[in-house]
Amino acid sequence: MAAQTLPLSLTGTSHAMLDQLKTMREHIIWLGTQLEKERESSRDKTVLLKRLLDPDDMGHAVTAEVRKQAYVIISNDHEREREKWNVSN
Repeated sequence: MAAQTLPLSLTGTSHAMLDQLKTMREHIIWLGTQLEKERESSRDKTVLLKRLLDPDDMGHAVTAEVRKQAYVIISNDHEREREKWNVSN
């Protein structure tokens, strides 16, 4: 009922704002989905790197150079996570 008493330009603006909000919501949902996919991919890579380091798993089949690089990557990830936690707390 209130929309009928508003000037046409204001009603049009309201519809435009609702459309923008809907579009923003869709983008937020899409970004959240993409973020979750990246997290899953990151977890998978971490699992692989840990398997490369484990001599009872795949570690026996790779060179010391590969194990060293895997260790460096995992160590750097842990350091970044620790820094993020320290900054946020």
